[in-house]
Amino acid sequence: MAAGKAEHSASSEIDYGDLPDLIGYVLRRAQLRLYEDFYAALHGTGISPALFSALVLVERNPGLQQGRLGQALGVARSGAMTMVDRLERLGLVQRQPAPHDRRAYGLHLTPKGQKQAASLRARVSEHDQRIGHRMDAAERRKLMELLQRI
Repeated sequence: MAAGKAEHSASSEIDYGDLPDLIGYVLRRAQLRLYEDFYAALHGTGISPALFSALVLVERNPGLQQGRLGQALGVARSGAMTMVDRLERLGLVQRQPAPHDRRAYGLHLTPKGQKQAASLRARVSEHDQRIGHRMDAAERRKLMELLQRI
């Protein structure tokens, strides 16, 4: 098959032009496949990739303030607030007054959140193994290294 062309169906081809040579395009296509499998793996939980990341960060950093969570995830404060609100509605996270700053609140997993986090981590780990099954350990390390350069 010629460069820039990919089979679309059994009867036709689509000329993708330079798209397959663009990092952003290839990453986006990979992301779509990853998200599709992620959502299938976590079906029925109400947890998105962003919420999973937030849950892990709160789990690993009890008392983490919402603003710091947003910074760690690379989202605006309003986005972090929306995520925390959602996790709170799911009964997974609670806001507690920060011990040294009465104006601030720290984030903590609820008992349900602790149990759910363990289950979600296991399901996401299976998802990660499934999507990376065509790579050996060295290729996986190299991919992670290359992606972190972007």
